[in-house]
Amino acid sequence: MKSIAVLALALAGCASFSGSVPQGRGLTDEDISKLKVGVSRTADVRDLMGPPHRVETFRRLEREVWTYKMTSGGVWPKDLYLQFSRDGIVRELMVLDDPQSQG
Repeated sequence: MKSIAVLALALAGCASFSGSVPQGRGLTDEDISKLKVGVSRTADVRDLMGPPHRVETFRRLEREVWTYKMTSGGVWPKDLYLQFSRDGIVRELMVLDDPQSQG
């Protein structure tokens, strides 16, 4: 019984969210408007939006792409792609339809 309680606490710690976007709310267009291409850094993004859904590294391009899940207008599923240069600055920001959605 004690091991179940310890496991539950460990899993609860993994589920914690440190970003300023409240857990379960999702990202909004207003959140995205706070990001500035050529200015915002990885730490700024993580502080504002929390950890990304996915991170991909493109070594030849010297770029890292972070993907966030969001909705547009509170309804339409979208993916936010943030491309960072090697110095950790946002170089490109794109919001596209979620390829997994059936819309």
